[in-house]
Amino acid sequence: MSLDKEMQYALKTFTVESAELLQDMESGLMELENIEEPSEAINAIFRTAHTIKGSAGLFGLDHIVRFTRVVESVLDALREGKLIISSGLIAALLPCCDHLNLLISDIANGDLEEDLEITNSGNRLLDALRPYLETPAARETGVIAFQDNAERVETIAGGVIETGNWHLFLQFNQDCLRDGMEPLSFIRYLSTLGEILDLTTFSHAMPNAENMDPESNYLGFEIILKSEAGK
Repeated sequence: MSLDKEMQYALKTFTVESAELLQDMESGLMELENIEEPSEAINAIFRTAHTIKGSAGLFGLDHIVRFTRVVESVLDALREGKLIISSGLIAALLPCCDHLNLLISDIANGDLEEDLEITNSGNRLLDALRPYLETPAARETGVIAFQDNAERVETIAGGVIETGNWHLFLQFNQDCLRDGMEPLSFIRYLSTLGEILDLTTFSHAMPNAENMDPESNYLGFEIILKSEAGK
């Protein structure tokens, strides 16, 4: 993979910031069982995985995207209350932080290509997460099972760079509705440029109902757009 100077600088920023995020993620996981109200900590841990996955996708680091996507799915189930905090879950997630640190360290050292030996090691860690995506509660609430999720990542994330698909993250200003910007209108506009293959809505910034302002926007979106449009 060949990157111009600007992209090399951006990649360096990605590795530095990811290392800092992973340090916070590891600390958060270790403290999770001791927090009386853990929702904020869980959201922060989820955002770390989500940010690393999205940033890795922009650089075509598909092996990092594939691994992080599964970790993110488990954290999302925890965030949505489909899983409960347990020593076993934390014990399965903590080594994933170490593995991501290893992957990021390789990128920082200039090794951008996938190392199959490291990938196989990571797959064993993901096997330990499999039960948390195959529980009856997860099936009833639509959490994607491990194997289905992995195939979906290979199809979508594997094509972000090579097939011309765009991996987009949209976070609109909280006051955008007051300013005349309708997020769904913008998403509909994107559909005129190509085909939206996948859309995920994130509502982690949504306050409790009693604190919600109906004129404020709290949603963010992750979109896979198949399009020949230029940057």
